[in-house]
Amino acid sequence: MMLAIALLLASAGLSAEPAAKPLTNEGRAGDLMILQLWSDKPDEFLTEWSKPTPPHLSTTTKIERNKRITAFIIFAGCKADASGKCNLQGNVEFRDPDGQIYGEQKDIDIWSGPPIDGYDLRLSPVGPALIIEDGEKLGDYTVRITITDRNADVTATTEERLTVVEAVAN
Repeated sequence: MMLAIALLLASAGLSAEPAAKPLTNEGRAGDLMILQLWSDKPDEFLTEWSKPTPPHLSTTTKIERNKRITAFIIFAGCKADASGKCNLQGNVEFRDPDGQIYGEQKDIDIWSGPPIDGYDLRLSPVGPALIIEDGEKLGDYTVRITITDRNADVTATTEERLTVVEAVAN
């Protein structure tokens, strides 16, 4: 299998058990809140993110074969340690349309920096990307992102379904 998982700037990781609950792109644990948003236009996403609120983010959960889709991990509510830094670690798990593990990324540094004021949202400098190449399965891929706040000892999980379709001929 040609695994074509790329990193935006770094990445995140997960557990191998299938979810028993409906998929949700938002996860919470204690004060920690995480959100995974996917875009096939990452430059536009980042440009909009840097603008005053509310941004108009270019997001999608559908992508054509051989095209890249990138995850953006947004978080709030991390706990600072004695030195004033948060410590968020993550795992990402991709499952193919048959529910088999397609790829994993573990122990990713999601954020090691100061907490944010209140519940303002911060964009992690890291996020996974996915490209389904010729010969690989089309259909719904499930992406589970699990992030642990090491200082607060809590873990939040989010899942999203990405639909991969055949590329349209130009």
